[in-house]
Amino acid sequence: MIAPAGHATTTPGFKRLEGLIAAPFTPFDAKGDVNLPEIEKQVALLAGTGVWGAYVSGTTGEGISCSVAERKAVMGEWVRLGKGRLFLIVHAGALSIRDAQELAAHAQAIGADATSVVPASFFRPGSVETLVDYVAEIAAAAPALPFYYYHTTMSGVGLPMVRFLEVAGGRIPNFAGLKFNSPDLHEYQNCLRACGGRYDISWGVDEFFAGAVALGARSAIGSTYNYAAPLYRQIWSDVEEGRLDAARAGMVKVCRIVDLLVQYGGIAAGKAMMAIHGIDVGDVRLPLKALTADQKRDIVAALRAILG
Repeated sequence: MIAPAGHATTTPGFKRLEGLIAAPFTPFDAKGDVNLPEIEKQVALLAGTGVWGAYVSGTTGEGISCSVAERKAVMGEWVRLGKGRLFLIVHAGALSIRDAQELAAHAQAIGADATSVVPASFFRPGSVETLVDYVAEIAAAAPALPFYYYHTTMSGVGLPMVRFLEVAGGRIPNFAGLKFNSPDLHEYQNCLRACGGRYDISWGVDEFFAGAVALGARSAIGSTYNYAAPLYRQIWSDVEEGRLDAARAGMVKVCRIVDLLVQYGGIAAGKAMMAIHGIDVGDVRLPLKALTADQKRDIVAALRAILG
């Protein structure tokens, strides 16, 4: 993969996001408690497969299903083991704005590289202006760190992101861009160009990866990079260097992986796939459904066949 060229953001001193940023799983033990020792293996795997950063405790990391204390412990371990090896974005989103502020402040205090939030999904912001008001208070809890808004169809907040960029840029001093988890490539292109292209718009839908790279993505945040980063690095290089047949062949593999996730249940299946690298991140937490041992074995065998 050819690394994107760096360039300044709106806030001096903030580096631009680059390349692949994995959204790691939060490891749980057999009792369902956070299993911190397994994080060391995750850090080593990501750093060793050319991943540039990690987006900690997001959707893939089941952050919303963890307590504030658990999330602090998880981010602390990622910072302790990964600082300097990976660019560490900590997701601080929570139903309570006070919890989100506490998590963001803690991320800054312990030396994380950036913060991010998904919007509250029960009482939802009803306008761009209200959404900016909401995230501004959380971003202000970690003013020295770049802040990325997590735009995802899963939240139920489908406000126009170009308008959000225009408003947030004038209201949030440390605003740095979006984690863009929508398959809307039209809106994505508009966001890349919005405000003179000053913000990072990090792509977040793995099955549209090659399309986003072709349209100018400089970074991408995804769950499947945890266990298949070399595949995506090759696709990125193939797109940039004009090997489109090879890029298409790579994307066939990506879609087969995503089909497995859909078949067996998203995060649960992704957690099972980590066994291909000898990493045990345990089961998902309720209300997500755990898989049987046979299902996990079938998933790992299928993934090995796809990756070759």
